[in-house]
Amino acid sequence: MNSTYDLVRVILLFFFLIWGIMHIRDRRRILNGLAFFISFSSLWMFLYLTAITKDINILIVIVSIILIMALLLTPLLYVAGIIILFTTGRTLVKKEGLSMAHVLSILFGSGIIASSFILPFFANRIKYKGLLALMGFFITVYSYFVIGFIIFLTSALIYNLWYEKKDKDYLIVLGAGLSGDKVTPLLASRIDRAIKFYNAQKERGAKAPKIIMSGGKGPDEIVSEALAMRNYAIENNVAEEDIIMEDMSTSTEENLVFSSKMIIEDSNNPNSKVLFITSNYHVLRAGILAKSLGLNYNGLGSSTKFYYYVSAIIREYIALINMNKKLNIKFAIIIGVISLLGYYLNY
Repeated sequence: MNSTYDLVRVILLFFFLIWGIMHIRDRRRILNGLAFFISFSSLWMFLYLTAITKDINILIVIVSIILIMALLLTPLLYVAGIIILFTTGRTLVKKEGLSMAHVLSILFGSGIIASSFILPFFANRIKYKGLLALMGFFITVYSYFVIGFIIFLTSALIYNLWYEKKDKDYLIVLGAGLSGDKVTPLLASRIDRAIKFYNAQKERGAKAPKIIMSGGKGPDEIVSEALAMRNYAIENNVAEEDIIMEDMSTSTEENLVFSSKMIIEDSNNPNSKVLFITSNYHVLRAGILAKSLGLNYNGLGSSTKFYYYVSAIIREYIALINMNKKLNIKFAIIIGVISLLGYYLNY
């Protein structure tokens, strides 16, 4: 029996290490968030088995406290999450105006309440099996996307904790719209993050990285984003010779592709060390996009006001789903149909 427990502990320890291995090898993966939950659940189970098989009283107390905290925190986090979704959505609409992008958190929160409470409440009062099955389909599909969001959010938060070495050859700042011929506060925060990294690398005695200001001129803009970004950086004491303008891009994909071509032309080196700078809510998806383009770039996120971050990270999740739209829709439909049949046959 002891040898069996030892084998199980080894397996659990292996699962705990998976997250660290996956994250170090490539942090530009959504599955890193899932691996995080699996790893720390495995660690708890490892400690629990060790405690009961080795009769270590202090360890039994520790794992018991962890379990109690988890059981207490889960409903509290659920309620807090709902409150955050509605309050930040309300604040965003109040400050930025009413639009579909600005009410995403409210819609998301409403869906969670509907699938968790409203539909189950009516399910017990519905006699028609077909309607009950459809409700089960909706709850299952929506739950799939909610769980996916939690995994994505976890991956995004972990991604932003990574420390980047001050050894870069190029920094790419991704554009984000203008106000007249000036950068917006959101875009300014990205440039400020790049300047902070630029100065920190110089202070360490390393060669200053060149900063690529990437952003074209939109139909409603009077100058290119790249030019406005360049002017802002110069005003903040960045040497003009360290700035390169990429003023043709109109999307994140073009930001990365056009900037990478300019890097190769400027350095004649396909292996330059490159770091892109964007907002913290956008950095994971941009990293995943860079990976899909065959670019070995990681990103650094600038801070965003919390009320804006919540709806923005939901928008990023939707955009990421759209990148693999067919696969996500097929999987959601499959589990939804299985649930639909289960409800129909069992009630």
